[in-house]
Amino acid sequence: MGKWGFFKGNKENWFSHPIYNWMDGSENREYPYLKIRCCPTIIREALRDCTDMMLIDINYYPDGTYQEEGKPLLSNVPAFYLVHLKEMISGRHIGDVRIFLPLCWNKRFMGICGAGSNLETDWDKEQTSSLTTWPMAVRNGFACAISTGATGEFVDASWGFLDQKLDWELIRHWAFYGTHSMTVAAKKVIEAAYDTRIYKSYMHGTSGGGRQVLLEAQQFPEDYDGLWADGPLYDYYNLMFSCLWAPLVYYNEEHKVPLEKYKAAKELALLMDCSSRVAFDYHSVCWLEYLTRLSGYPSEKGPITDEDIRVMEKVWAGPTLLDGTQITYGFGPEITQWPVGPRKFGYLRIKENGQPAVIPFALQWLRWLVKDPEWQLKDCTYEEFDRIYREHKEEFASYDFYDPDITAFAERGGKLFITHGTGDHISPNRLTYDYYKKVWNCFDSEKKMNENFRVFFPPHGGHALYDWDGPIVSNSAGMKALMAWVEEDIAPDYLDTIKYDWEKDETVEESKVEAFYLWNWKEFYAKHMTQAQFAQLLLSICDQIIHE
Repeated sequence: MGKWGFFKGNKENWFSHPIYNWMDGSENREYPYLKIRCCPTIIREALRDCTDMMLIDINYYPDGTYQEEGKPLLSNVPAFYLVHLKEMISGRHIGDVRIFLPLCWNKRFMGICGAGSNLETDWDKEQTSSLTTWPMAVRNGFACAISTGATGEFVDASWGFLDQKLDWELIRHWAFYGTHSMTVAAKKVIEAAYDTRIYKSYMHGTSGGGRQVLLEAQQFPEDYDGLWADGPLYDYYNLMFSCLWAPLVYYNEEHKVPLEKYKAAKELALLMDCSSRVAFDYHSVCWLEYLTRLSGYPSEKGPITDEDIRVMEKVWAGPTLLDGTQITYGFGPEITQWPVGPRKFGYLRIKENGQPAVIPFALQWLRWLVKDPEWQLKDCTYEEFDRIYREHKEEFASYDFYDPDITAFAERGGKLFITHGTGDHISPNRLTYDYYKKVWNCFDSEKKMNENFRVFFPPHGGHALYDWDGPIVSNSAGMKALMAWVEEDIAPDYLDTIKYDWEKDETVEESKVEAFYLWNWKEFYAKHMTQAQFAQLLLSICDQIIHE
């Protein structure tokens, strides 16, 4: 891809980068009468059945530049109309729904997702990540829509409290209805304004946006034709405990393992090449061999000791109850849990004040559970962690977004694929591996399922970041593949991946990732394991079958 100039005077036009563009807009038809039809009378009539939506204003932005207050100038923006709605949400909340109508439209609709625990994410903050934002969609000729759902734009969940109490009505709207109500209203406005039926509808979301995508397939199969979830947050209740586990261990263990030793442990894991489609951890067949070699392994802070390993194993195993029960998956030694370049991510990150970084929306989630907006993780013991988990699991049982029954979506011809890098440092990619198997149980065969649902695991790919450990599927590659699947019935066997160094302003790595299938597992493991490791795997599978 070569030099592009992202940090060399082209920041205003960042969304023109090839990795964010998947459609040639030169053939898009201009709708000159949009200027007549995009008016209050027609829009209000279109929303007649959407009693919770109220038209606020309509604005036209010509070709050229665009700027929002407090955000940088965007250049090379196609002409579009912006229809602003207010959504009346039960519990005296008011959300914002914005619908973008490009003058040169490709007859397609794109639902724009949020991130974390918010239905909207700030497009300005997501430069250099693979989240699809409205400027990208408009530039590619899509009419699109985004909703705040009264949850704001930032990755936190303090909005879940109202007058020091949990706001259940807003929480339910965020979890189950906000994306759907936005989609229904947007489609009505789009078809009325253009006086044309929408040809196909798409949605791409990462992280919390991936959760929105999966919920659409699970509960609202009529909304979209093509769905792409990247690193989705599901098994939500358990995952929030996983997000807080590393800092909890830090607060509760007297022995503090230097970050340099975690980096050395990762180095050894990569040298041993024990990884597969899922990240290397204590489930892997060569785990015991790894621990043996890890003892005494050199690092910048001295050799790794047995006490280091004890604490590191606790962190890698993920959230664990007092009786030894694993709540969900952790992040093994292969996963980078510390800042990379300017990225201040990772559950092992220590802030300048010497305290571990705590992901905001996970902390707020636990505050929801204990009904205390001031609760602090630093005061939490293993015993309290255990008690909180057990006491509230049933109360929040419906908030897992792990429903595997997408058969209604598939029966109407919908296409869904999930991409989940094995280096994901927010959501363990084993969750997607398990989800794949759960979805398979809803179909007659894996082959039948793969006609509408596929999964890709980019090796070492991070959480929607082009410049993390490994390459990820770009916006362009993913959307091209999804549209070809939906509109031409060309199922993706491979997806192009890319790693980009924004500081050097160049492509670091380009490769392909193949679709994951369980039916050829013997062939796959034969490529990635020794005979001894393969035999050990077979024994573990037999043992699991006997116990089940």
